[in-house]
Amino acid sequence: MLRMQGFTYRHARSWPEALALWSSSPDARYVAGGTDLLPNVKHGLFRPSVLVGLGGIPGGVREADGAVVIGAMTRLDELAADPVVRSVLPPLAAAAGVVAGPQLRAMATVGGNVMLDTRCLYYNQTEFWRGALGHCLKAEGTWCHVVGGPKTCVATQSSDTVPVLLALDARLRVLGSGGMRELPLRELYRFNGMDHLSLAPGELLTEIVVPAPGPGFRGAYEKVRTRDSIDFPLLGVAVCGRWDGRNPLTLEIVVGAASPQPKPLRGLEPFLGAPLDDVAISTIADLVHKQTRPQGSVAGDVVWRRQMAAVTTGRVLRALAAG
Repeated sequence: MLRMQGFTYRHARSWPEALALWSSSPDARYVAGGTDLLPNVKHGLFRPSVLVGLGGIPGGVREADGAVVIGAMTRLDELAADPVVRSVLPPLAAAAGVVAGPQLRAMATVGGNVMLDTRCLYYNQTEFWRGALGHCLKAEGTWCHVVGGPKTCVATQSSDTVPVLLALDARLRVLGSGGMRELPLRELYRFNGMDHLSLAPGELLTEIVVPAPGPGFRGAYEKVRTRDSIDFPLLGVAVCGRWDGRNPLTLEIVVGAASPQPKPLRGLEPFLGAPLDDVAISTIADLVHKQTRPQGSVAGDVVWRRQMAAVTTGRVLRALAAG
């Protein structure tokens, strides 16, 4: 049995109160659903003296000013079932509905999924296991066992909702000591498994703003994992765009769970406004293969995962092109 060291729990009922509680303790951490944080505390990866609970802050989904606004405290099962999300942003509902299993989705929040800590086979282990290996660069050590060196951590960003939100051009509303600011989701992540979020200490994600895609929208999210019942993704592919029959008018493809930073595909402009036939789909799949470099920080052979990114993209594009 893994036990957590003692900590003080402080319950916040609003975002400003949560920020104030965090500011009063130098090593405090925020906890929402706790489905990722608490196992990491049990593993000794974090040792906070104070946990600031966000459970008293409501979530929810609303439409405003041509966008869908999602409260960060919205539970993933609520997001997957929400009628607005299902009708306006169906790939986001699909992604939320395949995170972990039903018990975890009933606890986990979309804000927590966006802010998810990077994961690695050599990091997300017990303290005893890590010590036996000599620790790793992300926790206690000086060496990355994935790349075989002391300089780069490639722990993976393994969220399911993030690739879809990136493909939908989502923005984040973030509260910090300097007040509220808005940040494009594309600017949140860095290629650094040890420090992958471009946020100031203590900043809180309060809302996610997703522009309504408009007429002709089609999108999908496909997740590759060992067990469909609960596992983190070995990779995830989000495809979103506006279509006129078989012709994509806009197209965004994002590959997740391959590295510390989700990967938006480059070079899709030549495929816009023309029928997406088998030759075009095969060419786009080749682009995915060339631009995707999965790291060995999660389970699954990296060569196979790279190939599956291309295969999965092709499958999704064929289904979307068929309407």
